[in-house]
Amino acid sequence: MIRKKRKNGQAIVEMALIFPFFLLIIVGGIIDFGFAFYNFLSLQQIANDTAQWAAESNGTAGVTSQSLISSYANTRRPSWWTGAFTVHPPQITNLASGGQTIRLILSYESPTYTPFYQTIVGAVSGSPSIRLAAAAAYKVPEVVATRN
Repeated sequence: MIRKKRKNGQAIVEMALIFPFFLLIIVGGIIDFGFAFYNFLSLQQIANDTAQWAAESNGTAGVTSQSLISSYANTRRPSWWTGAFTVHPPQITNLASGGQTIRLILSYESPTYTPFYQTIVGAVSGSPSIRLAAAAAYKVPEVVATRN
């Protein structure tokens, strides 16, 4: 009678060899996409603040100057952002009910930090960073009330 040799421990050895790479991919993804999500939330808040400032800062006229809007948005940008930060020209829309809205679009290139995801994102998009964009629109007030 021929006895089969048992391969005790084969699965645990294979797991011990593969697990560090699997863990590196998972942890790296959590780090990179966590930073990208945080940067997107920051970008959306900057877009909201800038659009509100542009709509409300000049009384009933609003601010439509690209340079003023860009400089205001750049003062809100976090100092640790190293990627390209772009403030697109504002879009002014006349409403049928009267008044105007100012719509802004901001974009940011959120860098990836782990080499694995730099390679993957770079192969897919041509840049090792994740492109983010946020938009916000505010209505220019038709009447400005002041308190005496």
